[in-house]
Amino acid sequence: MRQLLEKDLINTTNLENLLRTEREQLQTRDIGALSNTLIEKAQLLADIESNDDARRKILASFDKSVDNSGLREYCKEVGMLALYKDLLHSLQQCSDLTNINGAVVRRSKLNNRHMLDLMQGKSSQPSVYTNHGDASTTSDSRAIAKA
Repeated sequence: MRQLLEKDLINTTNLENLLRTEREQLQTRDIGALSNTLIEKAQLLADIESNDDARRKILASFDKSVDNSGLREYCKEVGMLALYKDLLHSLQQCSDLTNINGAVVRRSKLNNRHMLDLMQGKSSQPSVYTNHGDASTTSDSRAIAKA
């Protein structure tokens, strides 16, 4: 079990670094490098998942719950609580970095959508009201000319 947790700690630390690299590549729009990073990330995630399956089997063989509380209990009993906490911290860092990268992707999508709308002539101008109370876009009304 110790070997699995140590391997997971190494994998999650590597994943943290890849997520930081991914964020830089997203921000600079380096698609070629991003593609390679995503392949590496997928492999790391597969390794982490494989270790999780093995860890669950070991916990079940000791009649422990196969969830996080069972792992914490097991680690506490065998003196690996510090390793468990380090792994939890690394996983939380990965989660935080994933959320940041998701925000970068969402913002990039919005910017791309806005640019595409501008190129297609679909500007999102704010609506205003005419002197009759009808809604119209600012380009449709010539409020100063009609005043």
